[in-house]
Amino acid sequence: MSNGQSMEWSRRRVIAALAGVGVAAPFVRGSRASPGEQVVLRYTGHIPNSHGLYTRVFLPWEEICTRETDGRIRWETYMDGLLHGALDGFKAIASGVTDYTHGYATYQPGSFHLTHGLQLPFLFENPGVASLVSEELYPRYWKDEYERMGVYLAHCDATTAYDIIAKVPIHTPDDIAGLKVRSTGGLMADMIRELDAVPVVLAASDTYTAFQRGIIDAVALSAPDMAAYRLYDLGSHYLRIGLSHTVLQWAVSPRAFDAMPSDLRQRLHDLFRLRGQVANQNYYGGAALQTALDRLADNGVELSTPTPDERRQWADAVRPVEHRFIEQNEALGLPAAEFVAEAKERGARYVGWTDQQLWDHVVESPLQGVIDL
Repeated sequence: MSNGQSMEWSRRRVIAALAGVGVAAPFVRGSRASPGEQVVLRYTGHIPNSHGLYTRVFLPWEEICTRETDGRIRWETYMDGLLHGALDGFKAIASGVTDYTHGYATYQPGSFHLTHGLQLPFLFENPGVASLVSEELYPRYWKDEYERMGVYLAHCDATTAYDIIAKVPIHTPDDIAGLKVRSTGGLMADMIRELDAVPVVLAASDTYTAFQRGIIDAVALSAPDMAAYRLYDLGSHYLRIGLSHTVLQWAVSPRAFDAMPSDLRQRLHDLFRLRGQVANQNYYGGAALQTALDRLADNGVELSTPTPDERRQWADAVRPVEHRFIEQNEALGLPAAEFVAEAKERGARYVGWTDQQLWDHVVESPLQGVIDL
C-alpha cells in the first residue's frame, strides 16, 4: 500500500470511528448542553503537531480557554492533515468531520469578493493590527459572503508580511520578472502577476517539495513559515519587502457553536478575539519574528532590506492591484472604495501600538457581532 493510500485509509478509519462515537456522545452537534456541562469540540489542522502554529499558538490559546471557562470547553485535536487537507476546511465543517478548523478564503478565490481586500499590498503595519482590523471590518463588509460558505468566522490570524526567498538575489521588481513564485490565491497572486512573475498557488506545507523540484523559483511567504518549513535548505537570498499580510480565516461549525449553552457561546466568541493576538505575539510577530530571521541567517541565507528607492519601485509596481480591486468590486455593486478607505483609516489608528496595547484592547473591549449570539 502506498503512503497516499495508507493516509487515506487512516482518514477513513478515524472518520468512521468518530461517527460511531458521535452517536453515543452527550455532546452531539445539534444537541444543547446544559449550563455547567463540559463541551467537547473537535479541532483539526493540516499542519504537523510539531509546527509552531500548533505548539506556540493553539496550545497556549487552549490553556486560556480552559482557564477562562473553568474547563467547560475541551478540545479534541487531529493534526497532520489526518482528517482533511489544507484546501478542505469548509467541506470538513459542512460534512461534520470537524468543529473548528481553517477556512482560508485565499484558497477559494472565486467564492469571495471584499474578503480578498484584506490582502491588498502594504495595508497593515504588523500581524496584530491586521488581525484586529480584519475582524473589525468583518460585520459590515464581508460577513455575508463568508457565512455563505456554511460556517461562522471564528477569528482571523494574520501572517507576518510576505517577504521573498529565492535561489538568486532579488532586490527590485525587475529581478523577479519571469520567475515562478509560490503564492496564495487572490490578490497575492495578482501582485505576483503585476510584477511580471508567474504565481504558483500552493499550500505552505507543499512549498518545500515544489521548491526542491524546481517547480517554483522563489517563495512569497512569511519568515516564520519559511523557518518552520526549512526553506533555508533551498533558498539562499531573502528580501524583507513586506508585500502583504495574508489574513488567515478560521471557521467554526454553526451546528457545534449553536448547540453550546448561551453563556459559553458568548465566552468562546470573546476568547476567539484573543486568538489572533496569540498568533501575533507567539508566532508571526515580535520576538518570534526575530527568532525566525535569525534562524534563516544562521543557516546561510543572505538577508537584505530594500532601500527607500527600491521600496517605492515595489509599491509603484503593485499599485494597480488596489485600483483594479476597487473597480471590479464596485462594478458588482459592492462598496469596495469605502472598504479600502476604512481599512486604511482603521489601520492608521493602531500605528505604533505595542503588542501589549493590542492585547489589552482586545481583552478589555472584545469586538462583538462576529457571530450573532
